Amino acid sequence: MFVKVCGITAAEQIDWAVRLGYSAIGVVMHRRSPRFCGAERGRELASHARGRIASVAVGVSYEEIAAWRDTFDYLQAYDYRDMDRYLYAGVMEPPAGCRSLFIYDASRGSGRAGSLPSWLHSIRDRLIISGGLAPETVSRVIREYRPFGVDVSSGVEAARGKKDYHLMERFIAEVRHACE
Repeated sequence: MFVKVCGITAAEQIDWAVRLGYSAIGVVMHRRSPRFCGAERGRELASHARGRIASVAVGVSYEEIAAWRDTFDYLQAYDYRDMDRYLYAGVMEPPAGCRSLFIYDASRGSGRAGSLPSWLHSIRDRLIISGGLAPETVSRVIREYRPFGVDVSSGVEAARGKKDYHLMERFIAEVRHACE
């Protein structure tokens, strides 16, 4: 299963994600986020991840991440683009013919779990569920929806914007347990 940890702000956190077996890390390029990384830090983190783990530049709009296309492995935003290496995020059913991975984020970055609609079952082969996931909640979501992947951010933080190794470890263990 694809497992992304988003809101990475330090090279040490990338090392943790690699050691624990995560599939990807997300670096937030949206200025109003408490996990925002500026241009210099974003380049450093993408460079540190290169060849070790997939990296994703995360924004609200495509415009705020477009310049990062050659720096990160993937781009992620809440406006639809039909392009390679793009993760489309949102809460509405993706347009017909959408082939990209779709991140359903009921929390829209708030970290609070929302309800999941039944139409998610029809796109599970390209679905990544996000929003309000934590070690205590991820198993249930995986068992019920059987998504392609899951994405966590605040659910593995000891304090807002501060990733915690032990929470990241518990989260990935719960994912593996749910997939058995």
